[in-house]
Amino acid sequence: MKKKTKIISIALVALLVLLVLAANIWRRQSLVRGVKVDIDYLGGDTLVTDQQVEGQIRAAMPHLTTTMLRDVDLKAVEQAAAASPYLYDCKAGTSISRNVVLFASQRRPIVRVCTQEEYYLDETGHKIPPSNVGSSNVIVASGNIPTKGKGQSDVWTLAKYLYEHPDLSPLFDQIYRDTKGDLFLTPKMGNHLVQIGSVEDLDQKFHNLMAFYTRGLPRVGWERYRQVSVKYRGQVVCTRGD
Repeated sequence: MKKKTKIISIALVALLVLLVLAANIWRRQSLVRGVKVDIDYLGGDTLVTDQQVEGQIRAAMPHLTTTMLRDVDLKAVEQAAAASPYLYDCKAGTSISRNVVLFASQRRPIVRVCTQEEYYLDETGHKIPPSNVGSSNVIVASGNIPTKGKGQSDVWTLAKYLYEHPDLSPLFDQIYRDTKGDLFLTPKMGNHLVQIGSVEDLDQKFHNLMAFYTRGLPRVGWERYRQVSVKYRGQVVCTRGD
């Protein structure tokens, strides 16, 4: 009896395997049903939608839905999606429901550059154009900022430093780069500018600035100075207002 039961169990398992294989063969020989896009926004603001990326893939591969699932060039699907300046880490696959599925992550802007050209820079320094879907609430940079090179890199370095220090980033709302290449920050409190200078020794510069903010300014008032400079090593130099 046990032997018979064992034979029946083996037969059922074999039948199940054959059914799965047959279903998979049938699925792969069927036409693509559609395109599904799943974007991970990583907690940020929406700059591109699933529908926009789906349209981008369909435009780049107009015959996709008349292609057998087994013949889909998944690498081409990934490349079509990665052409979006808002996305990275694009991975394509197929689903049981015969859809081509694209998984991707949206880039995270850390600064919005507003000069003659307006754009974002993300965590890696990648340039992102403004979106017609939404905007990202990040620090704004203006002034003499070139479209590439050290000037842009310095602005990005300062913005990234603030982004990576959540205790500092809420204190400032703008970065400014002057014609000499010095960087300034506009605080949300007070009427002064903070002269950072270069992006060297940022840890020490912000340590000095925060010490001044917590120990010095409360005694004299936030409106007393028009500029606070931490440009020079180990110093906080203040310029009084009128």
